[in-house]
Amino acid sequence: MTLAAFPSFLSRLIPNAARAPGASRPAQAAGTGFLPRNAITATALADDLAGRLPALLVAAERIAHAVGQGSHARRRAGQGDEFWQYRPATQGEAASAIDWRQSARGDRAFVREREAQTPHTICIWCDNSASMRWHSEQGLPPKAERAFVLALASAAMLLRQGEQIRLLATNPTTPPLRLHGHRALEQMAHALLAALRHAPDTPDLPLTAAIPARSRVLLFGDGLYPPAQLEAFLRQLATRQATATLVETLDPAETTLPYSGPTRFTGVEDDTARLLYGSPTLQQDYAVIWQRHQAQLRALCTAAGSPPVVHMTDQPSLTALMALHTVLAAGGRP
Repeated sequence: MTLAAFPSFLSRLIPNAARAPGASRPAQAAGTGFLPRNAITATALADDLAGRLPALLVAAERIAHAVGQGSHARRRAGQGDEFWQYRPATQGEAASAIDWRQSARGDRAFVREREAQTPHTICIWCDNSASMRWHSEQGLPPKAERAFVLALASAAMLLRQGEQIRLLATNPTTPPLRLHGHRALEQMAHALLAALRHAPDTPDLPLTAAIPARSRVLLFGDGLYPPAQLEAFLRQLATRQATATLVETLDPAETTLPYSGPTRFTGVEDDTARLLYGSPTLQQDYAVIWQRHQAQLRALCTAAGSPPVVHMTDQPSLTALMALHTVLAAGGRP
């Protein structure tokens, strides 16, 4: 079997494919040897998440608290609560600015300086397209659910650090939601659920016109976007002096194609159906395509200022948030 005969979700991983990757997923078929349907509609997933919202909010807060690494360093003197350094007092320094306890230890007067606490603007966006509402096993969460929790946990972490958070909408007529106050996470969760209920099946990156200049954008999605679309989005961000970090949320089956025997694949973003007979050769060919896609994705993101953070849904959410915190603290450098 040649690559041209593969189902659409394989061909979509090939650079310059006509449509976005990730559309076809395992589906139920009559007889044995076929995979169960594990895709879920946007409405059903939103209803399920809404029913578990209190527990999900608690989980997000706990994940954020576990990171607990403090604010991003501003590394300059200014208004703030955190001590930065002592500096020698200059002629004409106001007596109220002198730290007398430190000065008493020697022959010079010192001023206690605080670190500037100018907040960053962080924009958060969740991919709610159909490929995100799939999972390979019933014991694994759909990718959209894990992205939902990670987005909330990231917001909780960043709000604790004093950053300004904006939630980007999928609808171009809806302005970004500014999060603040003690109910910010709950407010964000309800907005994410509303966006999920009206989500398009095909992936669509946020409009750059709604993103503030010199801001940071966190994209929670599976990275199954046409390379040209992602490259154009990152280039437009660069003109606004903004940087995006992709938190690539993946199901482990997408990385290995771990299916053998006759398997019928049907699309969750289209109606395409294909019957494949799994073999080591098929898996090897898929591995080549997948690795090529990942290399291109990483190259695009890194060139734009920030490497992607890869997260598998069979791994703890805390692992992804700690990796994201490291990237943010490093300013996006790999």
